[in-house]
Amino acid sequence: MPTHTAPTAALPSLPNPRHAPRLPAYLDKAQFNRIRQAAYTLPQVVKPGDYIDDRQAGFEEHLDKLGFVLLQKPVAGARPSRWIEPGLIDTALAHLDAVGTGPDVRPLMLERGTALQALGVARRAGEWTRLISHALQLSPPGWRVPVLFRVPVDADAVWAFYRSGDKAALLAALGKPPAYPDAAELVAHLETLIARSQSHQPGHLEALLPRLQAECSTPQPLADLKAACNRAQERWEHQVTELQTLEGLNTELAFQGYPDTFQKARQLQRRVTLYVGPPNSGKTHAAFERLAQALDGAYLAPLRLLALEGRDRLVGRGVPTSLLTGEENVPADGARVVSSTIEMVATNKPIDVAVIDEAQMIFDPSRGWAWTQAIVAVPAREVIIICSAYAVPAIENLLGLCGERCEVRHFERKQHVQLLAAPVPIASLKLGDAVVAFSRRDVLTLRDQIAAGGHPVSVIYGALPPEVRRREAERFATGESHILVATDAIGMGLNLPIRRVLFSTMTKFDGQADRPLSESEVHQIAGRAGRYGMHEEGFAGVLKEAEPQAARQLKELLHKTPMAPDDFKAPVAPNGWHVDTISSRLHKTKLREVLDVFMQQLKLDDAHFAVAELEQMLELAEQLDRVAPTLTLKERFVYAQAPVDTRTESQVQAYLDWAASHALTGRAGSPWFLDEVDGHSRLERMEQALRACTLWLWLDLRFPGVYGHLEAVIALRSSLNDGIERQLKGKRPLAMVRRNGRR
Repeated sequence: MPTHTAPTAALPSLPNPRHAPRLPAYLDKAQFNRIRQAAYTLPQVVKPGDYIDDRQAGFEEHLDKLGFVLLQKPVAGARPSRWIEPGLIDTALAHLDAVGTGPDVRPLMLERGTALQALGVARRAGEWTRLISHALQLSPPGWRVPVLFRVPVDADAVWAFYRSGDKAALLAALGKPPAYPDAAELVAHLETLIARSQSHQPGHLEALLPRLQAECSTPQPLADLKAACNRAQERWEHQVTELQTLEGLNTELAFQGYPDTFQKARQLQRRVTLYVGPPNSGKTHAAFERLAQALDGAYLAPLRLLALEGRDRLVGRGVPTSLLTGEENVPADGARVVSSTIEMVATNKPIDVAVIDEAQMIFDPSRGWAWTQAIVAVPAREVIIICSAYAVPAIENLLGLCGERCEVRHFERKQHVQLLAAPVPIASLKLGDAVVAFSRRDVLTLRDQIAAGGHPVSVIYGALPPEVRRREAERFATGESHILVATDAIGMGLNLPIRRVLFSTMTKFDGQADRPLSESEVHQIAGRAGRYGMHEEGFAGVLKEAEPQAARQLKELLHKTPMAPDDFKAPVAPNGWHVDTISSRLHKTKLREVLDVFMQQLKLDDAHFAVAELEQMLELAEQLDRVAPTLTLKERFVYAQAPVDTRTESQVQAYLDWAASHALTGRAGSPWFLDEVDGHSRLERMEQALRACTLWLWLDLRFPGVYGHLEAVIALRSSLNDGIERQLKGKRPLAMVRRNGRR
């Protein structure tokens, strides 16, 4: 690192003056400013997240400690800081000389970065490596196991490609992909596992191959890879034994073999097909066509609203369909299909066809566990998984851990979304426009502003019950309202005649802080424009009233391909079997202690599984142990999974009072909201009461005879739905109706 600096008069103005000694002595102010101004397009420039998890302490100080130079300070909720290694300053200047800084540079760098990704070339903690796949041939006929590993790449070759775009020169510099250096030793190890498996049960040997392929698809040191393959073979042996003896896992805490705890699914030899494509590509329509022909089946939806739509869609096709969500069980006479929310997946009764919708939600930090469970556990002879392209490798790997393979069926979008040339002022909105915001307050504020200009407006946001969302969507679909203002709820499944999707902001609150929208979120939301058969063209853009950099950010994100999270591990949540087993083995009676064991002390399959985010469940478990200790452990576990709005203190307290009364008297008591709220209350108050209705109905479904008051609660829910819809359709401003917390 340089120890001499330039003369004081020539020193550039640094965001952090302490970094001046890190600069080369010959660097002048103009040169440094060129680099600073191009910080967001230079490939030599890095951000802290390229080196350290952005949730770790000292996130922003990490690169400072490594001796890097700060180029741009972070912008809260929008952009992380930008840094450069002093040794790359000459390379950065050479890059600027070759490429320049015009408006075409950013998409050009994105294109070249994508080309590097396609070749497996990536930078991790400052080091360039190439991901190589080497197929190992094993002794059973047709057995090929691709093993993935990383090799170092000459950084100069990468920088030269960023400057020139000469792919032929890059490929020449990279050279022929090398063979896996430990191939002979790994093949010998795998052959030993195969021989052991053949002696154990040769009739089921085929199910071992995808398990070994799944392990070898994760780059790792040879010793760790051999140990992982050992575990895969042991889990295979365990599954084969179960297939023969039909015995459960009640004698062993086999958490590493999570897929094998679902016996019915493992016994079925399931046929799995991934329906892959962007929004509006027809993949959901094709899945419902197949489900309508099934002897019996299930549709597993991400939202209650989509479960309702799925039920109505099948009934319209003449298929008797029941509805099962967290708060209601509506059986249909002669039902062939159950339309349910994903968390309600049944794992014990074999069926003909199951459709799992929006499976890229497996990456969702709080609910992803439900997709892991459904994909692994649904006992259907044919499983159709609807997902975005970037989720395919993760789902294929998860299925491989089950000893299963899948077919991938690709769907193409009928029309492509076009980027609007300029931001759109609120005053220029027109029929068929949808404006997207990311909080209840912002949706209502926009609704008031647009309605003041004379446009009838529909609104959709998270606090609205599904029945009201459907009515609002119908008003927009029929033209009764001209403009739709919605949260990202429109990005999931709603079939609406939207011509232009307009972002009011490019940031959203994620429960902790404002953060920029991700590529996948932008593609999912923008993809709602131009529905096939409704509008021949679809457009995406931003409001003129959005933040100044919003249009540029949207353009960048639409040009990027959504990517799965790095080093993804499928999230797993505890089920009743886990709770019973831990409790009986460790003699624990407090639910919080049992869940702590699951989260902290039991190690799941390190390479592929991780414990889901269970903070709310842990918090509720501790309070339930305190207020309702006489409930059984199983009952407290059910309570801990309830959809409690923990941001509303009054709802948490009412829920704990119900549980305590249940423990003491066997009855929950009377629901407070029956006497305190009606269809003419304030909007915020009606939304709060509806959440309480949902919670009450959820608990009643699981504790028959304890809650009751069903007719009154359902009648109030209907009245509140009407009251909310009446206020949303009215002309009175609603943004003044505030609630505590963020939506």
